[in-house]
Amino acid sequence: MAVEADTAEVGKDPDAPPPPTPEELSDGIARLLAEVADVLASDRWAILDRGSEHVTWLLYDAAALRHCCRLLYELEIAAAANLELAARLLARAHLETWLVGLYIHYGGFEALERVAQDTRCGLEATNNDAKHFDQWLTGEKRSSRQRGQRVARTNEGIAKWNESNPEAPGKPMLEVPYVPQLRTTGLDLTDRIEDFGAYEAQSLAVSEVVDALTELAPLKGFGRESFRPIYLIYRVLSAIGTHPTMHVFDAYFLPGPFIRIAPLPVNGSIIDNARITALHATAFLASAVLGEQGSPTPVADEIRGWLAPDPSGRSAWAPGV
Repeated sequence: MAVEADTAEVGKDPDAPPPPTPEELSDGIARLLAEVADVLASDRWAILDRGSEHVTWLLYDAAALRHCCRLLYELEIAAAANLELAARLLARAHLETWLVGLYIHYGGFEALERVAQDTRCGLEATNNDAKHFDQWLTGEKRSSRQRGQRVARTNEGIAKWNESNPEAPGKPMLEVPYVPQLRTTGLDLTDRIEDFGAYEAQSLAVSEVVDALTELAPLKGFGRESFRPIYLIYRVLSAIGTHPTMHVFDAYFLPGPFIRIAPLPVNGSIIDNARITALHATAFLASAVLGEQGSPTPVADEIRGWLAPDPSGRSAWAPGV
């Protein structure tokens, strides 16, 4: 995926096919979303919840695909409105969802368990932070009021002394301690944490997912290259959209003898490259999730072939990937 508008030109094979047009992308996105929606709405995907590991895995496998589709849809809306930063945020969220979706699909129930552990880890961290803050706030209010009472008594004595000694320089009053006015959060995620039963909290970094996919790819037959470049794209998207980095702020500077601050980033758009990546990735996941359960996916299969990246650079829309 390109960061600057002209990145795709670097090292481009002159014989490579031209990148898809915005109109072709919109058509492909619409057709793919319609295909996935039709398949998942069919009776084949009305899944009886028997509580087995396979059924649980299958439900989350499909849910990850659905989430990818929703993010792709909203990325398309952002592209139509030329919302550059919204597109960058959605592209990053989509890429992370796609990686986790692939991980669940090819890693099976064991991978889903790791996602469950990570979810519990996040819930516990939030719950602990809320509990610690509420405890601190309650104690801070109590101690501030107690200090305030002591200061009030002291100030009362100072005031009386000042009144009794008008000829002497007045003694200054003590500052009354501030009592926090915030209310406790009252947040309690215990019930949601307990939903995870015996799963122990354990974080799951995106880099760990990427390494797992690199190992799984040749074993499961869905790739032969390392997934590490995709992780680097994910990191770049974080740096140019999700987090307020120096690079994000630099993009607003209009160069010249006198630098002005532009109303929007001026370092090029990634919208089309983001749509290409998200469209191909979603089609890839749809072919796997739906196709391996016997559902026909002609549109997803067509898009996979159309937008397949080529590390040699012959795919103009996949520079360096």
